Amino acid sequence: MKKYLNLLFVCALVVSITGTAFAQTNNANQKKLNVKEIKSELKDAKDATKENIENEKDKLKTDIEDIKDNVSATKEEIRSEIEKVREDAKQKMESLKEGIKTIKSKAKATLAQVRIAGREDALQKFDIAIEKINTLKDSVNTKITKLETQGIDTTEAKAQVAIAETKIADAKTKIAEVSTLLSTSVNELTKDNKTQLKQSTLDIQTLIKDAHLALNQAILSLKTQVQNKITATESATEEKINN
Repeated sequence: MKKYLNLLFVCALVVSITGTAFAQTNNANQKKLNVKEIKSELKDAKDATKENIENEKDKLKTDIEDIKDNVSATKEEIRSEIEKVREDAKQKMESLKEGIKTIKSKAKATLAQVRIAGREDALQKFDIAIEKINTLKDSVNTKITKLETQGIDTTEAKAQVAIAETKIADAKTKIAEVSTLLSTSVNELTKDNKTQLKQSTLDIQTLIKDAHLALNQAILSLKTQVQNKITATESATEEKINN
């Protein structure tokens, strides 16, 4: 009887240990399964977040490009309008020159011719100044494009060119205003007109000077960035040699 009881105790103990081990195994497997599920969910969430970020970046990029296109279109419209005003002024000046031929008084006709010639000379000087600054700007832009392909940082240079472009556009606007003023008639300018002409001339000179300064800063920035690139390359090469 005692042996029988001992046997029952042993069997019960084995069943208990086996059940506990099985339960622990199940718990371990369940934990592994939960971890895998969590990792899978985290990966899905990460992928979804990454996809959303990429989509937002693409949308932002598209929006920026649209803004740039709109700004470019606006600038082009303004440029075209300024050129139109300037061209209209030239045509009016030609009409004034033709009108001088109808002046009967030789003295008055000569005086009118001198005025027109002086006004045309002043406007031509403005046009030449704008042409020169535009040539410099185009040269800087060409340099920027070239250096960008070589991995040179052109951010500051571009910013300075943008400043120059704004100054040039403002100068062109002032020149268009002066053109309109000087092509109105062959008569002597009124006191107010003379004051306006003097101030506009000073403004144009300042704007062109500022544009030139900005382009010089762009050139200086490019030179600095090129030197930085050379220094960084030399340092990297020297480090490889030493290692």
